[in-house]
Amino acid sequence: MTLGLHDRRILQVVLSLGVGGTEKLVIELTRALREHAEVAVCCLDDAGAWATQLTDLGIQVSALDRRPGFHPSLGGKVASLARRFRANVVHCHHYSPFVYGMLGKLRRPGLRLVYTEHGRLSDAPPSLKRRAANLVLGRLPGSFFAVSHDLRLHMIQSGFPDHRVGVIHNGIALGTRPTPEERVAARRQLRLEGEEIVVGTIARLDPVKDLGTLVRAFREIAGSNPMTRLVIIGDGPERGRLEQVVGECDLHSSVTFTGHRNDARALLPALDIYANSSVTEGISVTILEAMAACLPVVASRVGGNAEVVAEGQTGLLTPARDPRSLAATLHPLLRDDRRRVSLGAAGRKRVESSFSLETMVARYWDCYKRRS
Repeated sequence: MTLGLHDRRILQVVLSLGVGGTEKLVIELTRALREHAEVAVCCLDDAGAWATQLTDLGIQVSALDRRPGFHPSLGGKVASLARRFRANVVHCHHYSPFVYGMLGKLRRPGLRLVYTEHGRLSDAPPSLKRRAANLVLGRLPGSFFAVSHDLRLHMIQSGFPDHRVGVIHNGIALGTRPTPEERVAARRQLRLEGEEIVVGTIARLDPVKDLGTLVRAFREIAGSNPMTRLVIIGDGPERGRLEQVVGECDLHSSVTFTGHRNDARALLPALDIYANSSVTEGISVTILEAMAACLPVVASRVGGNAEVVAEGQTGLLTPARDPRSLAATLHPLLRDDRRRVSLGAAGRKRVESSFSLETMVARYWDCYKRRS
């Protein structure tokens, strides 16, 4: 039987709709799915700052206000919310939503469960406790996905059966190619003057992003490139420590912290190089957005970065936690306008062909339509 427009009612289960790459992706996925189905969102924690992007469209967002610790009864709350929404699909993003979503499915066996793992909190190996749990959870009914092949291998190492885990890469709306006028406006927003060469990044200021390595790499190149600036767009628990590192490196006049910006993507045209120094990544939404903005990318060779950044074609990869290697990779790009333009143009084409929002949504929709 062919599914009608609203034969699927999908409940997206997330930690929160706070500021972050996964949250942005879930919002875009939810918006796109409105053409095919009724969609609502369940947040295990608070609704988050970005929830209004969906509620303003009339999309239901519910928050369960989870307390610290493991609470099996929360699975019952997910099941109750699914029943009230009349959901027949529950799509869980990240591990805790998956666990509680699976507990909810055990109460409502008719629910189809889809689980997407978006990343890791660190590059440490999986714990024995996690592996033991996954030996059970990984054999229960559902469809399991990682956003990169590297993350898929980690899920298998953490106890999921090899044949149960697929890969659906993240995708983004391509947007238009940045114009010279947009570059001028973005640089004005960042108070950049003249012809500075700007290295920048967008990130939650969290230990997994290891932005201290980026700051220390910038110190290596700033002395011989006085017209170079580093812009860090975002906020988070690491900001105080990073500002201290900037002070220790005597870079106050060369490094800008913008704090959280709702218009972060619109600031990308101000940059000349996009840098990522994470110790682990799934598929970075901000790297995809930088490539769509025609920026060359220099990124850590971790997680899914090598699946996005075509080495030597759309950007360059460096070892994680290695400021000198990162500096050595950035340095020649600072002085090579033509190569930056070439890498950036190829990056945009790569996003268009391999990481579009439309392709990602179509793959999830195919999964939602399955009967078991």
